Amino acid sequence: MKKIASIMVATDMSTCAVMAEKRAALLCRQLGIDTLDIINVQDLSVIDMLTRALKSPTDETKRVVREGLAADLENITKRLEEAYGINSRLVIRFGKPAHEITTRVIGEKTGLLVVGAHGNDPGSDMFLGNLPSKLLQFNPCPLLIVRKAPTTEYRKIIVAVDFSEISLYLAQQALAIATPETEIVLVHAYEVPNEGMMRYASVSEGLLHEFRSNIRLKAGAEMQDFISQLDVPNPITPVIQFGVPSVVLKENIEANNPDLIVMGKHGRTRLEEFLLGSTTRNTINETDCDILVVPPAAIDRDLGLAGKGI
Repeated sequence: MKKIASIMVATDMSTCAVMAEKRAALLCRQLGIDTLDIINVQDLSVIDMLTRALKSPTDETKRVVREGLAADLENITKRLEEAYGINSRLVIRFGKPAHEITTRVIGEKTGLLVVGAHGNDPGSDMFLGNLPSKLLQFNPCPLLIVRKAPTTEYRKIIVAVDFSEISLYLAQQALAIATPETEIVLVHAYEVPNEGMMRYASVSEGLLHEFRSNIRLKAGAEMQDFISQLDVPNPITPVIQFGVPSVVLKENIEANNPDLIVMGKHGRTRLEEFLLGSTTRNTINETDCDILVVPPAAIDRDLGLAGKGI
């Protein structure tokens, strides 16, 4: 299992950003990471507006903004050090948030990027529906979207699995930010291939039930093998449920009330439909727990899948 060696949190000092800062600091303490990287990006459109309003050169506007931000960010550093006993490294950038953050992540080889669910301006790049989507296209490390103020380490994590190599990687990502006591709920949805066509062909309910039972038995064996590959002391709850993957996932989120959901990009089955598509977006927007999304670039980097057509 690849250990997370560094964490970066993006902040605009909004309420949600404060929650992200706290979760990032808590994870640093939990994982034994001494220093948390804190990045604040000011969009150039805002700088241009201030430059016109102040009737000053762009460089002077940036200097004034940087000085004001530095004081606020220093307060964040002091607060996190007092609460979590960690150091912080502050970075202020001017430009497009997704680009500047990704550039920093690549340069520092960041292991985990943490962002709040909403920024100060719902129409800006710091809004949930915009910044995370852009980061997922280019960011080469897992992205943790924080929706709740942390009070403790993650206690229950849901991972959607299809038993592929990528599913195993996602489960390992969940374990990387879990404690040994964290419960890991592995959710696998299965369907009968071409069941709709079988019904049109008047295949009996008895035969369909037999098909479902056989698929369920096969999935059960694959689940046990999957769990054995994880080889961890954590309590693991396997869920194998008939139904459309997106519906099964939603039902299990509601039933289990997890602290965190882990999602990714690739898969070998219909799981891929919701791992980074509309269902992922809906899950991010509708659920009230944190979500760890592993983007394609991170999967390709760590598993070497780029160019393999997976």
